[in-house]
Order: sequence, then structure tokens, then C-alpha cells
Amino acid sequence: MYQQLKLLLLALCLFVTPTQAEQIIPVGARLAMGYYYPSLSIITNPTDIQVSLNYWIRELTGSYGMDNVYSVLYKDIDQMHQDFVDKKIDLIIAPPLLIATKFDRNILSDGFLGMQSADHLDHLSIIVRQENNIPFDGFLGKRLLLPSNDLLAKMFIETEILKQYHRPIKQVFSQVKNSNKSQRMVLDLFFDKADVAIVYKNALDVILELNPQLSEKIKVIQKFPIRGRNFGYFHTDYPYKEKLQIKIPLFNEQAKAKLILQLFHTSIVEICYVHYLEPFDIFYNKYQALVVQVNK
Repeated sequence: MYQQLKLLLLALCLFVTPTQAEQIIPVGARLAMGYYYPSLSIITNPTDIQVSLNYWIRELTGSYGMDNVYSVLYKDIDQMHQDFVDKKIDLIIAPPLLIATKFDRNILSDGFLGMQSADHLDHLSIIVRQENNIPFDGFLGKRLLLPSNDLLAKMFIETEILKQYHRPIKQVFSQVKNSNKSQRMVLDLFFDKADVAIVYKNALDVILELNPQLSEKIKVIQKFPIRGRNFGYFHTDYPYKEKLQIKIPLFNEQAKAKLILQLFHTSIVEICYVHYLEPFDIFYNKYQALVVQVNK
């Protein structure tokens, strides 16, 4: 009789445990998402971002009954890192190069990222003005347009300049300006207001599709592959990360979610693994080595 009771209790445990596991997130559980605002200031304003982020979080967490969810916008990446270390925020969203160089890898856990499509990467591209198929003759003396608040773009062009000229970009280009509109940058090249610009391929493809005549004078000369402009990671100690990770792919199936993704210039959300930061480690180390070599 005792053995039968033990077997019955064991069977009940095996039966009950999965059901209870589905209810491990208490109603008042918190999800605080920190977002590095400058990385998206070129396409929308803080109010739109915060409203959309808060709605996105509620869609992600609503089925679990979580009601303490909100977003925090940051302009200072160091403050964002400190708040993440102090567990004042549970999830971070920022450009991957900033995460790779500013955040402790041991407190990052897989999160999510927004992509244009699952079958191809975006590319950060160096584009140049090219007249009548005359080959591009180098950066010296040219006019440069850089996207605002984009450290990867700045380091990307600096890397090319340091390799070719062993000098800082301001000693190579005759003019360096920042812009917050990809379309404006491409048009400035076409109308001979600039010679070189840094844009993202997905944005460039849309611009050229709408204005095919621009492709007559615009040429891509260098590319850096990138899965998304912003990566999202949970804190390793956040207790509900596994549950929310399961929900991320399902977000792509919701009609309301698709409208939110459009605001952030993405089409789908996918799992963002911590090892996705490794190419940015390699890129940054090469950049630093070039800087040291030039400054000797």
C-alpha cells in the first residue's frame, strides 16, 4: 500500500509540474526595458518610441498577466549600463557595437532583434558619387556625410581611412557633416552636394526602388554585414527571461505587432543570441589596433 501511494504521488508530481511551470510569472512581476534613444532619433521622436515600446511590452507580456511593465529611454549609454548592472532595468536595447564595448558580457542573456527579413542581413554601406562610370579615385579631398549618433558608421569609415591614408578622417576629407535622413544623404550625393556617405543597405534599396534614376550616380564600394541596427538582451538574473523568449517569435504573427515593427523600420523579430556580438568584438579590436598603429 505504501509503495502504491508513493507511485501515485510521483505520478501526480509529473502531471502537475508542467501546468505549474506555465504559471511561474506572478501578476505583479516587473519588466523594465531600457532603450538607447539616440540610435532611433533619426527616424522618430521620443514620445512615439516610448508609446510604441510600452505597447510592445504589454503585447509580449499580456498573456502572462504581467502588469508592471514599462520602458526607460536613455541618452547616456554609461548610465544605461550602470542601471542594468544595478538591475534597475531587466532588458536593454541598443546598437550592437555599443553593447559589445560597454556592457559586461557575463550579465547578458539572449534576447531579441528586429530584422527586415529572415533570409538576408542588412549592411552598413559606404556609398560614393560616381559620374559617367568613372572609377572612384579615393577619399582624399572628398565631402563626407555621416549618419547622426551612429558609432559603428563613424568607426567603419575611419577604419577604411586609417588603413588607406594612416590619418584621421578630418585630415583626409575636405568636409565632414552629419545627417539624420538616409534619403537626404543619397540625394545630396546625386546632386553633387557630397561625395561619400554611410547608409544602411535596406534603406538604400528602398530609396533606389522609389527613385531608380539615382542608381546612375550612386555606387556601393564597401559593406559591413549587420543583423539589425539594435540588439536586445535580458539580464542574466532576470527570472522570467526564458518564458518571454518563447513569446518573441509569436510576436511576428500578430497584426498589431506588425504595425509597431514598421515604426522601427523592421519586419520581423527574432531571437538575438549573445554570440551575435562577436563580429563587433573583432571589428572594434581591429579598429583599436589601427588607431594605435597610426598614433605611434
